[in-house]
Amino acid sequence: MLNHLQKMTVTETRLMILFGVVCFIYALSAGMLVQVYLIPKVFPNFDLGDGLLVQDSSGFNSIAKVKSAEILAMGWGAWELRPQGQSPAGVASVFYALWTPKPYSLLPFNALVHALSGCAVLWVLRHFFSWKAAMLGTAFFILNPASLEWVAQIHRDGIYILGNLLALICLLQFQKGLLADEQGTILWGLLWGMLGTVLVWIGRPHWVQVMLLATICVIPIVIYGWLRRRQDAK
Repeated sequence: MLNHLQKMTVTETRLMILFGVVCFIYALSAGMLVQVYLIPKVFPNFDLGDGLLVQDSSGFNSIAKVKSAEILAMGWGAWELRPQGQSPAGVASVFYALWTPKPYSLLPFNALVHALSGCAVLWVLRHFFSWKAAMLGTAFFILNPASLEWVAQIHRDGIYILGNLLALICLLQFQKGLLADEQGTILWGLLWGMLGTVLVWIGRPHWVQVMLLATICVIPIVIYGWLRRRQDAK
């Protein structure tokens, strides 16, 4: 568990950034390949329009187009996070209004979210494994074919997964801060936790209650372990 007390070196930080850039390039390329080429040209029978093959994504696309048209006509005061109760459509409408009302305008955002999730997975795994093992484990997450549903389509899972990973980082930072007696680490962890909670709330609001319940259960265990550690050190 000594890895919990280790801080990332400059080289490790650069490696993390490089890994994130590679993940972004892969996710953007895969999203464009699937949405712009494979679905409309290779598998046109599965195309629900604009390179989408997931029924929910097609619905989000329709809602986002209507909302982006309202934004362009009436200004940003017409924007809603959840038009017709669907946050993916609200997020997509921003990019539709800023660029063009096509799902491919959302691909850079999807790639960024997936890359950040990959970095979060790598950071968590690095606490328990070597860099090679952690990167191998993260590669399974990044390259998982199921991820194309939120990388190449319009979906809520990308933001939702990133939010949960940030919440996990919050707990690890909280533990690290207690063990190392570093208040700054604890505060950073809390900030990641708050950001993660917001992202989960955007993706799936009902899951916030589950996160809070899990936190209530886990934090006392972490504090108990910290108290035991201090007693053993005396």
